[in-house]
Amino acid sequence: MPFKHKFFLLFSLLLFLSGFLLGLSVSKSTYSSYAQLKTTNIDPILEILEKDSIGSSLTITYLFVNNARVALLLSLGGALTFGGLTFLNLVSNGMNLGVLFYEALALNDVGAFFLLILPHGIFEISALIIAGAAGFKIPYEVLMFALGKKEEIITEEDAKEFFKLVGISIVLILIAAVIEAKVTLQLSTHVL
Repeated sequence: MPFKHKFFLLFSLLLFLSGFLLGLSVSKSTYSSYAQLKTTNIDPILEILEKDSIGSSLTITYLFVNNARVALLLSLGGALTFGGLTFLNLVSNGMNLGVLFYEALALNDVGAFFLLILPHGIFEISALIIAGAAGFKIPYEVLMFALGKKEEIITEEDAKEFFKLVGISIVLILIAAVIEAKVTLQLSTHVL
C-alpha cells in the first residue's frame, strides 16, 4: 500500500478517535452525574431492537444501505467537498460511539458495550476509516496538481486507487451488516 494511503488512513483514524474523545467529553459535561444518566429510559431502544431482530433479512438490507450511504458520503462526498464531508462524518461517527461508550461507563455496562459493538464494529469502523481515506485522496491529488507537483489532476492510477478504497469499504460494510443483523441483534436480546 503506498505511503499516501497510510497517511490518509492514519488521518481518518485520528479524526474518528478525536470524535470519540469529543463524544466522551460532551457526554461528561451534559450529564451532571452518573445517577442522572441512569434514570434515562431505554425502553424505546429495546422495542426497536426487538422489531429489527424479527426480520433479519430486511435488517441486513437496511443496515447495509444505511452504512453504505455513510461510506459513500465519506468517500464521494469528501472528493466533491475537498474533504469537508469526510472530516465532519468521521468526527460525528466517532462522537456517536464516544457518547455510547460514556453511557455504558455510566451504567456500569462496558462489557455489554464491547459485546454489542465489537462483532460488527471491527468491520464497520474499518470501512468508515477506509472510506475516509478515499474521501481525502482526491482532494489531495487536486492540491498536488494545483501546487505544480503533478502534471494531471487525476490520473488513471489515482482513480483506480480511489475506487479500490471505496470498494473495500463497501465490502466491509456488507460483512458488518450481516454480522450486525445475525449476531449483534441476537446478542442484544440476551444482554439488554
